[in-house]
Amino acid sequence: MSRPLPPPALAAPLFAALLLAVPLLLAGPAAAEESCSLSGPMMSKEAMTKNLQDRGYVTIRSLAAHNGCYEAKGLDAKGKRFELELNGATGAIVNAE
Repeated sequence: MSRPLPPPALAAPLFAALLLAVPLLLAGPAAAEESCSLSGPMMSKEAMTKNLQDRGYVTIRSLAAHNGCYEAKGLDAKGKRFELELNGATGAIVNAE
């Protein structure tokens, strides 16, 4: 048994609200990530790699700079994978997965 359709007077505003809500829902998580406010000059990749290795992240497989952050992926001293979002100026961990 199917459900009856809403009256046409309600269908248009519901559809319009849905069209407006979908982009906002999709953009929310993307806008929240990858934003580091720099408090000084951006560290070089070499300096960031040394910073990570000094903290026990021994194998750095990738290190990419974007929007004031570095994204680092690799293995720690125990062989466990890591993915970190780091402040590009301080090296502070902003997000860890």
